[in-house]
Amino acid sequence: RDLIHRKQLHLLPYALQIPILVLIAAFVLYPMFQGILVSLYDARDLVPRPSEYAGLDNFVRLFQSAETLTTIRVTLVYVFATTLAATLIGMASALALNTSFRFRGLFRAALTVPWGTPLVASALIWFWMFNPQYGVLNYAVRVLGLTPHGIAWLISPDWALPAVAAVDVWRTFPFGTLVLLTALQAIDPDLYGVAAVDGAGPVTTFWNVILPSIRPSLTILCLLYVIWGMKRFDTIWILTQGGPADATNVLSVYIYREAFRNIRVGQASAMAVVGVVLSLVVTLCYFLLERRHARS
Repeated sequence: RDLIHRKQLHLLPYALQIPILVLIAAFVLYPMFQGILVSLYDARDLVPRPSEYAGLDNFVRLFQSAETLTTIRVTLVYVFATTLAATLIGMASALALNTSFRFRGLFRAALTVPWGTPLVASALIWFWMFNPQYGVLNYAVRVLGLTPHGIAWLISPDWALPAVAAVDVWRTFPFGTLVLLTALQAIDPDLYGVAAVDGAGPVTTFWNVILPSIRPSLTILCLLYVIWGMKRFDTIWILTQGGPADATNVLSVYIYREAFRNIRVGQASAMAVVGVVLSLVVTLCYFLLERRHARS
């Protein structure tokens, strides 16, 4: 009986994981497998017919298309810009909120407003703010004398991508602030004392005490920002729908257009597979860097 009991205890952790594994298989792995399957067909719907089998032709057409290469370039620029900006702003605000000042609790609570605001509502508010005629941003630009005519934020190929990226940075940096603030508060206060005794200034303390201590949280935060940026759709679609002139046509917008506007489900699935591969490459790089750091 004791042997049976020990075996049951040994198998209990695996048994508890079965429900979540079933959910992952049903809602993640199966749709992913189905998407890969559809990408091999020149399909017009989600149930490809044997006569529509195209093999790797969809992928060949993708990488022979200038639009595809432009989409990948725009996506990479967008992901890099939003990840870098959100991380730096989140770091700066976390360092500021980690100090003691009056109304610090109020500022910490107010910081969560962009992250907690419903996405569609916040995107529509920014859409009105970007309006070239009566938007508050162009009003501020004209009042400051930067330009008498304002800026065509969302209808200019030069400004559309920075404008959309700024909205997403505004919305996502509070998450980074909270993550990094939690990491900062977990640093042993004695480390600051040792740094002060050694005569370290603020910059030296940041590079040699703070940054190494929060590195695990910082790297996982960057990974999350990259993955979220790779699949960003809602904000871009509400503000620009991928325009103008494909200036904001990221992977998710391209996939939506191909699947539901142009009714080329096979081509859209092929692009989705490319997006998954890019995300896996980023994740693999993260784990390789973590392993290398752990060995050192």
